[in-house]
Order: sequence, then structure tokens, then C-alpha cells
Amino acid sequence: MKRFLVILMGLLMVVGGVYCLFTPVTTFLTTGYIVGVIIFCDAIGNIAAWFNAKKYVEISGWYLANAIISLIFGIIIMLSIGMQFAVDMFIVYAVAVWVIMTGISRISMAIRMKQLMNKLPKIFNNKKWLGILLFGILMVLFGILCVFKPIVLSSVLGVLIAWFIIFAGASLITLGSYTYID
Repeated sequence: MKRFLVILMGLLMVVGGVYCLFTPVTTFLTTGYIVGVIIFCDAIGNIAAWFNAKKYVEISGWYLANAIISLIFGIIIMLSIGMQFAVDMFIVYAVAVWVIMTGISRISMAIRMKQLMNKLPKIFNNKKWLGILLFGILMVLFGILCVFKPIVLSSVLGVLIAWFIIFAGASLITLGSYTYID
């Protein structure tokens, strides 16, 4: 029975992941809600852990206060479409800035490699730094595009989430096919 359940969950994930591939923006826009659910679940776990730990050790009330604030924050995110959208947009802009910074880092690395190549004998000289420079420039341009057109990065992230769901589902199917699971 467990094998059947594991395989069934895997199949549902693969089907859900394929659906997500066709709706990448919608898939990405659920990220804020999922973050709210994660914060909510973490808060419930921390509240339960506080009451359990209180039986055995002296534990700060600040730990419980933090858990309660997290619980409220998680509920607000789950119930507010505006907050979910704010979380989604924060993710998009944070990733866009990260892509820009990584691109700048690659450009800097390429320039340093070019300087190094100029100091080496001709036999060691190559043009690989040009590839790093090109990809660095492309990363910066893509990051800038995403800052001004966040829907582009939302689509890309939605597709990545979809593939993650498909891969996770496929791994469950594979796990369920092993005979050691009853």
C-alpha cells in the first residue's frame, strides 16, 4: 500500500508539474502563498516546541513571542493577495539584482583574465576570457530586462519550479518502484 501511495504521489506531482509548465506565471505567483504556508507551519511547530521545552527547561518568552508574530505574519500572507504579490515581486527583484551582480562579477573576472593572458607567453594565451565577458554582459542585460519587465523572470522562475516538481515527482515514482517499500 505504501508503494502505491508513493507512486501515486509521484504521478500527481509529475502531472501537476507538466500543468505548471503551461502556466509558468501562475505557477510563480503561487510562490508568495507557499511562503506564507511555510511561515505558518514553522510558527505552529515553534509554538508546540516552546510548550514542550517549557516542561523541561526554562525557555525565553521571546521565543514564543517570535513564533506568534510569525504565525500572524504567515496568516496575513496566506490571506492577502497583496502580500502574496509583494513576496513574489521581492523574489523577482532580488533574483534580478543577484543576476546583475553575478554578471558584473563575471565581467570583472574576464577583464582580470585578459590582463593575466597579456602577461603570459603566447603559447598560453587564449581567448576564453571573451566567453566569460560575453556571458557576464548577457547576465547584466538579462537582469536589467527583468528589473523593467518582471514578467520575464516570473515566467523563467515558474518554469524552473515546474521542472523541480516534475523531477521531484519522478524521483518519488522511482523510489516507489523499489521493493523494500511495503
